[in-house]
Amino acid sequence: MKKEGARMDELALGWEKAKLPSVFYHTTFIENVPLILIDQKIIANKGESICREENRLVSLSDRITRGIVEFCGNVVFEFDAISIYIKNKLIVPKNYGSSQDISKYEEAPLFENEWISPKEIKFDLVDINKALLITSRHFKESTFNDVVSVLRNKSIKYIFFSERALSDNNISDMMSYISRMRNWKKFNKVAKYV
Repeated sequence: MKKEGARMDELALGWEKAKLPSVFYHTTFIENVPLILIDQKIIANKGESICREENRLVSLSDRITRGIVEFCGNVVFEFDAISIYIKNKLIVPKNYGSSQDISKYEEAPLFENEWISPKEIKFDLVDINKALLITSRHFKESTFNDVVSVLRNKSIKYIFFSERALSDNNISDMMSYISRMRNWKKFNKVAKYV
């Protein structure tokens, strides 16, 4: 039987060879930050959110756009993707189905580069690379004072990042989606033997 550490190394190597993302982002509202860090988990549909759909899925992204921030919040946790996946093996890229299925969406899908996990994501604080505090004309640096205190208390790096510097891309990105799904299939071929 393989040692657990060697097994994890093989999974990580397979992840990298399949060119899957090195980081995952989770975007949330200021009010949710203390509970997320105390519990060290993100629970689907819990906390303040514009999205009230009870889909029981936790959403991650492999890039951040202005559209994601506007819809999902202005605090972004950047996680090491491999270590999060190893703790949460149910993470998968969101499958939008056929082009016919995609056309049923009210909003242009695919722009969020979404990965999903049912119910919750567990993590250790060391899995967080940093927190991005997204500033805008409505959210000045001083708005984040309470969040900064919590992050400092937990020894988590953070940076202020202007919303203007984010991509405004909220149109579908079919090529990235197809590439992600193909790379995921490559990884799964390796992962099932590890």
